[in-house]
Amino acid sequence: MITQLELEYGKFQDETSWYKHAGEGDAGELSYLALGLSGETGEFADAVKKIVREVGQLDPDAFERIIWEREGVKDKLLDELGDVFWYLNKLLMLLGTTHAQIMVRNTYKLYSRLMTRSHIDLTELEWPFSDPGLNFEAIQEEYTLLKDKTTDGV
Repeated sequence: MITQLELEYGKFQDETSWYKHAGEGDAGELSYLALGLSGETGEFADAVKKIVREVGQLDPDAFERIIWEREGVKDKLLDELGDVFWYLNKLLMLLGTTHAQIMVRNTYKLYSRLMTRSHIDLTELEWPFSDPGLNFEAIQEEYTLLKDKTTDGV
């Protein structure tokens, strides 16, 4: 279910998307959005890299101090994640899905993968969703039907 906030954010995005192919739902739009997502993810990673360069990876206290105490560092990370989110949300809209559907789909994929690994004891890892409509068997059936419709394995 799409929330009012998601609807309003999507409308704002549509009204302010001025790139070529915006709203066309074609390969040009998909390519632009995928490259934008990649670029913004790279900017987030670069901001993290600068913190790691300064403190290294072996001093978690120093790492946390920079993020939580140094002026502007956390805001920079959140701003970059906002840009990542912008592209991700546009891609979700382009592909006709929602954040919730992707969360459930990804959880099913990862949970199913864990079920096939013998070194994982799933008695300790319960299916995380309490909504009866999101039980594992229902999601498994839906996911199987979707996979059956895929013809080219992309």
